[in-house]
Amino acid sequence: MKPKQTECAATPFHGGRVYDAARRWGIACDQVLDFSASINPLGSPPSVLAAIENALTPVSFRNYPDDHAFVATIAGKHRIRPDEIVVGSGVASLIFAAMHAGLPRRVLIVAPAFGEYDRACRAVKAEVTTWLTSETNGFIPDFGSLERAVRERRFDLVILNSPHNPTGMIYPGQAIVSLIDAAETHSTRVLLDEAFIDYASPASLVSLAPTKSNLIVLRSLTKFYAMPGLRVGYAVSNARLAAAMRKQIDPWSVSTVALEAGRAALSEDEFAAETGRVNATAREEFAGALRGAGLKVFPSAANFLLAKLPQGSGADLQQWLERERILIRQCASFEGLGDAFIRLAVRASTDNLRLVFLIEKWLNGSGDS
Repeated sequence: MKPKQTECAATPFHGGRVYDAARRWGIACDQVLDFSASINPLGSPPSVLAAIENALTPVSFRNYPDDHAFVATIAGKHRIRPDEIVVGSGVASLIFAAMHAGLPRRVLIVAPAFGEYDRACRAVKAEVTTWLTSETNGFIPDFGSLERAVRERRFDLVILNSPHNPTGMIYPGQAIVSLIDAAETHSTRVLLDEAFIDYASPASLVSLAPTKSNLIVLRSLTKFYAMPGLRVGYAVSNARLAAAMRKQIDPWSVSTVALEAGRAALSEDEFAAETGRVNATAREEFAGALRGAGLKVFPSAANFLLAKLPQGSGADLQQWLERERILIRQCASFEGLGDAFIRLAVRASTDNLRLVFLIEKWLNGSGDS
């Protein structure tokens, strides 16, 4: 663990910059093969597409959005109360809302981590301490040491995510609960980002959040249901914290179209189960092929894989793959990861195996220099 005093970049690096790539390459967006953003390759369920079409009416355009039906659907799904739910335009906006609602002075972030955590902390001038996990331990944090740090340092907020981004690791539920309990004892809030938990839904702690005085759980719909362009997500906490967060969100920040799409998505139980089955099979095949090409691949419960190149630079590989109109996420921008690490979305089997072939070609020096 080490204090981090440097300022964050004004524009953090993210994957999924398909429009930018298409403009640079002079091609249509659907010609870009994007492994940099972890979007469900099955696409959106038909019911979501139908809900979007049904929402495109003159009446819906003339009226301000109303999230009542969407919130009711979330409440029914998780068996919680509507006043324990906060709707926002994606997880990133909810992170900032949580920061402005709590105004923490000292924040502990388990790293490597999603860059928006740090940006949100800087926005409220919080002092950030990063708890760096190590490759040696498979990027699994020592939760006992984390608990001791909470007791000794008295942080105002601890931020972690499960499944972990960028490794895909699912953390032991009891270890997270124990950390939450320790933090509650010391008046420390916990922000638990479950943006990818739909791929491991039994591990979700969303139903625990309303019972705790200090826990906020974030959920995303955009990646699992393949609709990142619509921007919709939600947070769950006790009613008091939820009300404080709600005050920090712009009125009508989520469109009627996004709300209706989100409501339809949450009712898609069979689609969710099928996505889980398809992803698990494709992920294991992809991981095996990457290992066969010489990469070190870390265990993942999500729809992406963290891999380490046996030689060369992730940035160089990224640049070389652009010749094939392929995007990957090189991980040098994640604190605690070097330039040998890359994160790859799990796509359809043919796409995955094509990428492995190209990586192997690059590693063997067979590609044009």
